[in-house]
Amino acid sequence: MKRVLITGITGYIGSNLARRLLADCEVCGLVREPVNLTYLEDIQTQVRLLPCDGTIDSIASALEASRPEVVYHLAAHYTGAHGPEQTPKLMESNLMFGAYLLEAMAACGCTALVCASTIMAHYQGASYRPLNLYAATKQAFSDLLAYYTDAGPLRAVTVVLSDTYGPGDRRPKILNLVKRAVRTGEELALSSGEQDYDVVYIDDVVSAFQQAGAQLLQTQGWNNAVFQAAARNPLTLRQTVEQMLQVNGLSLRAAWGQRPQPEREIHRAVRLYPPLPGWSPAVSLEEGLRRLMEP
Repeated sequence: MKRVLITGITGYIGSNLARRLLADCEVCGLVREPVNLTYLEDIQTQVRLLPCDGTIDSIASALEASRPEVVYHLAAHYTGAHGPEQTPKLMESNLMFGAYLLEAMAACGCTALVCASTIMAHYQGASYRPLNLYAATKQAFSDLLAYYTDAGPLRAVTVVLSDTYGPGDRRPKILNLVKRAVRTGEELALSSGEQDYDVVYIDDVVSAFQQAGAQLLQTQGWNNAVFQAAARNPLTLRQTVEQMLQVNGLSLRAAWGQRPQPEREIHRAVRLYPPLPGWSPAVSLEEGLRRLMEP
């Protein structure tokens, strides 16, 4: 049985990846205390949670204890807007923690890494133009990774994500806000909704990471490969919400145009990287939106 280590295992994507990998892997997770088990309640006894205080020594200890064949690095801190109070957290979580992880992996001989990045690093389709500071910190980690894969023993696959959704998601994502407003009957202020909403269902996101890890172990030519997990034909946000209501027979007090458009926003879906070989979305938007509303 393979052994894997997941950073960000307590998050929505990380916990769903853990569920998928438990079928044929021993799953370990790197966690900070106190541990938030909200997303792990049903599998907490099946995964091994290793404490980390953010120092390189604690990360190295977790790697020595788990000796994973593949590390899945999903831990991140996200905020769209930022100020002086958010900046240290962005730097600590998205850059320093990642730098310590890379150095500890190299020192411990754990050489296979699958990590997540964001299409927000490509504002207006540029090869690199960060939409916000979060995207800039994610790119900074990618720059560090380029060094470790070129000069050191690490081999990596980066999966670039746009947006993700699915049942059981407690993040303040737009479809979750719509879901809550439908159930409460409250009016929901929305933007114009004319921007593309490039979203992938959680099962397909998890499949992308699972396949990336398996292929990384089998493909010797991949040192620092980058692929994109994206929707086939994304609709606009408004079209997506309207389809969500239609397939579930719901109504929403939608105040389109009442929420100001952000000054910086990705209006059209960006396609810069190839899809992971052998991967494509298996869950249609219609089916995913139906599952989203299931109890």
